[in-house]
Amino acid sequence: MAKIPLTIITGFLGSGKTTFLSEVLQNNADKKLSVIVNEFGEAGLDNTILNQAIYHIEERTILLQGGCICCSKREDLVFQLKEILNNGDVEYVIIETTGLANPAPIIFSLLTDSVLQHHFFVNEILTCVDCLNVFSHLKHEEARLQIAISDKVVLTKQELFNGNIQEIINCIANHNAFVEILPKNLVDFRDILTSREIKHSIPIQTNLHKDTTYSLSISFQEFLDWNVFSVWLSMLLYKYGEKILRFKGILDTNEGYPIAINSVLHIIHPPLHLKSWDKKRGSEMVFIFRDIHKEELLESFEVFAGLLKQKIVINIH
Repeated sequence: MAKIPLTIITGFLGSGKTTFLSEVLQNNADKKLSVIVNEFGEAGLDNTILNQAIYHIEERTILLQGGCICCSKREDLVFQLKEILNNGDVEYVIIETTGLANPAPIIFSLLTDSVLQHHFFVNEILTCVDCLNVFSHLKHEEARLQIAISDKVVLTKQELFNGNIQEIINCIANHNAFVEILPKNLVDFRDILTSREIKHSIPIQTNLHKDTTYSLSISFQEFLDWNVFSVWLSMLLYKYGEKILRFKGILDTNEGYPIAINSVLHIIHPPLHLKSWDKKRGSEMVFIFRDIHKEELLESFEVFAGLLKQKIVINIH
């Protein structure tokens, strides 16, 4: 049975997440959806949302004993997703987080549960950013983190904003150099629920002032040894922890197909075997990080390349 795609909609307090979710549901009424609203108690949702399969979840978070001290397992979320599986006939799941949420524990729960990891995959992390209040919101660590680990940012309340929208775009890109940024009026709401498990391009925005969070892109044509690479990446993420906010890679291991790998903070998603390359063969890796010198990452990669006993010509972007 094919895995069920799951999209996480996040965003700081008052950023328009519920309104955006309502519009997603209105435009996908023909699909079999389940929505989990991660709020304290009952959330005030409009009739469109209430007509869907909504599960209101109260916070009940516990620390994993003997596991990673940085992560907490969402037992309430795990239980509800298993209920969705038991009920069957669901094509897609959407989770709306609280405004102060770090999406990482949700991903951790999905990837570590012995049942859920075989039935769900994180399709996309989408963050709503309020154009009217973005600069005040970004004073909070939670808002910066939500943007930094997102795949897509949707600009809300743009119709009420009279300032320079490019300034907001540049500010967001400072926190995530390869995130896709869209004003809400340009969002294809049908596309939001398109499965991206096979999507493997790595869009990189260039010529931006990355003075808050930094990015490093490395590409090369030589083949990689997957076993050596996976050990190196695991050790790298273990060493730097949450300083490496995102990692994405398309790797050529000489198996005839590319391997896509993705991490959020120190949590590594299962690798995906893709059908073909978007462009010419080769490998490309992108790091989004903070509080690390770029030279440290490059030095680590060069040590890894030396273990392969072959010369790798590195292109840095």
